[in-house]
Amino acid sequence: MYCKNCGRIVDDTSSYCNNCGTRIYNKFNANISKDSSSFGFAILGFFIPIVGLILFLIYEGKKPKRAKSAGKGALIGFITKIVLSIILIVLYVIFSASFYNNIPNDIESNMPATGNIFREEKTDKILKKYVDVSFGKFRETNNGYFSETSIDITVKNKAEKRYTYYITIEAVDANGTRIETDMIYADRLGAGQKIYLTAFKYVEQDKIGLFKNATFRVLEINMYDY
Repeated sequence: MYCKNCGRIVDDTSSYCNNCGTRIYNKFNANISKDSSSFGFAILGFFIPIVGLILFLIYEGKKPKRAKSAGKGALIGFITKIVLSIILIVLYVIFSASFYNNIPNDIESNMPATGNIFREEKTDKILKKYVDVSFGKFRETNNGYFSETSIDITVKNKAEKRYTYYITIEAVDANGTRIETDMIYADRLGAGQKIYLTAFKYVEQDKIGLFKNATFRVLEINMYDY
């Protein structure tokens, strides 16, 4: 292009004539003059970092200030999401640990730290002080296609406050050999409240004979005050 003042040839991207110093107005300069930081681009980049990155790449050459706003927003948004994710993971781990270890202190006191002895003593103490578990008769019903099985179990909360119980049941034969186990869940039983549950549904056909002569008992209990 040519300078309107002196007629010399100037580069299309130049802002001033190298010969006479006259300002050159062209499309490139027009875009630069309209360039400014964009709060909207920054917010969009913060909440949707991938969009901010795309805007940065698109406007980097045309409008660098706006591109910078989108880039900064995307970077801050990405870092913020990583920090929040780490915080949420830490909180999840903390609350999970609290959830699974929320056993009354008087149950845990004076017990071995780990192993089967701990589980047995803990279960015995819970059964003695906090909950009753009673079993009905094992039932088999043949509907013509397969046998449906079940045993009714009644769980009563003897405690003076609300508890939730996770109870593992085992079926054993006359020699004390375990046939199978099942778990029942008594959710938030109030003081003195009872619930009727069912276990050992759809026992395998070859084990039904063993279940008819089996003894059912509590193998393990975990309790939580929530």
